[in-house]
Parts: sequence; structure tokens; C-alpha cells
Amino acid sequence: MNLDLFLARLTALQQTIAITTPVVSAVKRSYWGSPAGAVTDLPCIINALTEPERTLGMGARREEKYRINVQLLAARATPEDERSSRIATNFWFSAKDVFDANPTVGGTVMYAILRGASPTVPVILQHGGQAYIGFDAFLDVHNIRS
Repeated sequence: MNLDLFLARLTALQQTIAITTPVVSAVKRSYWGSPAGAVTDLPCIINALTEPERTLGMGARREEKYRINVQLLAARATPEDERSSRIATNFWFSAKDVFDANPTVGGTVMYAILRGASPTVPVILQHGGQAYIGFDAFLDVHNIRS
């Protein structure tokens, strides 16, 4: 997997995630790794990588599996903010549609599947000392290298 190409295509794909209800909105920025401070360009996505498993096959063939934690921050969390919870939930369904329509992330991997964490949405996420309402998911990425 060419990581730079994958990250460019992942960013482009994530920035197509949009909703039309209860507001019209789209992902403004996709981060690779957690930003240093509070996030101001909402809604945004923060991605972080885990390598859960690697299998060596015959010869030089190797199956790679990666898990990318995908967190969408929809809005700053405030008490009893039901509207932001609905916005985050709509972003979750839009994200699933976007990844289901492009399972190879622009041809960079064999396939990738977006799966919800437990719980998935709406959840309170902490970054830079600030609480946000959003969704928490994993992108399971599968690739075979020769």
C-alpha cells in the first residue's frame, strides 16, 4: 500500500461525507492523527492507525490488515444537545454510504469496510481538552502485497 496515495484518497473520500438534514453540512477537514489543540473546523474527521494482524504467505506475498480509528466530530458538546446528536447520527449513515460506494478507497487497497465502534453514535469524544459530539468507527483495510 502506498501510504501517501492512500491518505490522499482517504482524505478526498472523507470530504465527500455530507448531510442535508437537520442541517446542510459536509466534512471540512480530515486529520491524520490527533490535532494538538481544540478543533475549530467542524465537522471534521480524525484518523489513527492500528495494525492488528499481518500474515505472510507463499513467497513474497503478504496479506496486510489495518484498522483505522475514524472519529467524526460534528459539534462541540453541550448539555442536552439533541440536535447535534441527530447531526452526528446522520453523518454516520452518510459515511457508511460513502465507504460502501468506494470500498477500494480510490483503488489504493483491495477493500475497506467501515464498522461502528461500541457505541457508535452519538458519542462524546475528547480532543485537546474539549468535548465533541460525533461518531466513533473503524475502517478495516485489507490489502495483499506481492
